Amino acid sequence: MSRLVNFQTKHMPAIRVIGKGIRMNMDMKENPIPALWEECFAKGTFKALEGMHGQIVEKDYVGLICDWSKETKAYTYICGMIMNSGCPVPEGFTYRDFPTSAVAIGWVQGPEKDNYKDAHVLTLYELERRGFKTNDGAGWWMELYNCPRFTQPQPNGEVILDYYIPCLEG
Repeated sequence: MSRLVNFQTKHMPAIRVIGKGIRMNMDMKENPIPALWEECFAKGTFKALEGMHGQIVEKDYVGLICDWSKETKAYTYICGMIMNSGCPVPEGFTYRDFPTSAVAIGWVQGPEKDNYKDAHVLTLYELERRGFKTNDGAGWWMELYNCPRFTQPQPNGEVILDYYIPCLEG
């Protein structure tokens, strides 16, 4: 079971997330996200993004969840990186732009597979417990795979996944 080990809110500048994406449905029997990550590593997606010197906002890779539809329970998942707002998008890549906003960030520690399913609930719970409100109109959430928190497991094998939820300032 995962647990929240750090929580903070911060101001996020306008950004552009660039990467490779797929359209998902919550009712899918098999999860295609791991295969998308494998494809991104195999085909050099991150090498291309890392080569965009001067445009990178965060050096860590992200999994962006966006374009959520309540009716179809479908969303877009993008493997990519956080870049400067308005930066050029390489051919064959997809992107999403986000305005300046407040975000809540939870560090969720536990077994990797548990972190994915627990991160949203744990971060949302703490956000609300501290009196913040989610910015439901933003329509996105994001996993950030920080190096070394995520990439170098602790002695017990656990990793820390950073999870972002847009919130209202106040």
